[in-house]
Amino acid sequence: MGADAAHGYLARRRTCRLPPGMGHVLFLLTMEVDDMPGHRTLVLVLSGVLLAAVAAGAADYETPTNRSVADVLPADLAKGPRYAVREPVVADGYMYHYQVMSDFGPFEVTGTGALRKLAREIWAIGELRKITGSEVFLKAFKDQAVKPVTFVKNALTKPGDTLSGVPKGVGRLFSNASTAVTNTRDPSQESRTKELLQVGSFKRDYAARYDVDPYSSNKVLQEELDKIGKAGAWGLWTASAATMPIEGTAGAVMSITALSQSFNNVLKNEPPARIRNINEEKLKQMSVAPDLAKRFLDHNAYTPRHDLILVDSLARIAGATGRDAYLNASLAASDEAEANFFVNVAQMMRGYHETQGPITAITMIEALTVAQTKSGAALIPFALDYGVWTANADKLSQHLKSNYKADGFNGKFELWVTGTLSPTAKQELQARGFTVVENAGTRFDIAD
Repeated sequence: MGADAAHGYLARRRTCRLPPGMGHVLFLLTMEVDDMPGHRTLVLVLSGVLLAAVAAGAADYETPTNRSVADVLPADLAKGPRYAVREPVVADGYMYHYQVMSDFGPFEVTGTGALRKLAREIWAIGELRKITGSEVFLKAFKDQAVKPVTFVKNALTKPGDTLSGVPKGVGRLFSNASTAVTNTRDPSQESRTKELLQVGSFKRDYAARYDVDPYSSNKVLQEELDKIGKAGAWGLWTASAATMPIEGTAGAVMSITALSQSFNNVLKNEPPARIRNINEEKLKQMSVAPDLAKRFLDHNAYTPRHDLILVDSLARIAGATGRDAYLNASLAASDEAEANFFVNVAQMMRGYHETQGPITAITMIEALTVAQTKSGAALIPFALDYGVWTANADKLSQHLKSNYKADGFNGKFELWVTGTLSPTAKQELQARGFTVVENAGTRFDIAD
């Protein structure tokens, strides 16, 4: 998009928190609408922009309403052997917010993809507790003397956050690991560093065995992985993860795709520092500026798994311009839910590029992505659960359709979403010539 086409979009960004129970941080963009001189319209980008690129209409606007679990989820995801999703499902016009009661305590997640991931993690916690609660495992600790290095949970998520008592250069080896050391000093720094590496290695092996993310924010999962990691590092537990029996199943709805499995294999075999090197090399090949690459890879909202998937997705959109702009926009994420959004939109572009037709350019309007395709259509990929028709969406869509111009654009817009739209939203879009594709994850792989 040229300067003229982008006029009216660039303004200061603000953040706003929803009322209690709607706690997803949304990006707000103040826009000046060209055909309404002097008037400023506050547009809710992440909840409204999904209905982008249509002319204003007279349809009744909708207000997001909570929904029943049965209306939203298949039965095998709504309830498992060790958990159940509570009523109601909170809807914000963009994502669903789930409260989950489990044998291991309550959990809250934003997004159906995040719920699928949590369901597998709850199953994995049950499997891991069969090990850490077993007689043979507990006996190994019975007479163990207190070690000079004590491992504790911590919230460090990026290399820039130095682990207490660990050399600065080693900190990057443990980006987003859930363990760190206290200030208790070991006489041999080399010995302590080696022990940390061993803990991480054991944790990654067991996480891979149960197909879960070793860098997950799930504290209960991390506690179980920590126990095994420390026992392995101390030589108290030598059983290979591959030899551990798996009783039961995570369920068909939680089965992982080949794409997810490929990422899990990298996470198992490579420490965080090596994953960072892989991402740095790919970003360099995309001609992303070193400073931008560093800011993204250091970003606290993204785990090594997030980094791996997002960078890999952009790298596969070979030849497209604007990938650096997308990476820069992704820096706006302030939490895991927003990081998931940018990761999933990147996967949607990759999937479209590989299965539908080449993407040649990417234009960012704050958090909104418009991908120009070689066929001429403008693709708007949007990761959502359920989108509704709102006044803000209507106004923004009118402005976007009037102003979006790109080389090769044929005037057609395609809105691809990971979930679904309300009947009203879909009807309005289709009546105005929009192509709407729902459940994009059925067209190509999107890793949760």
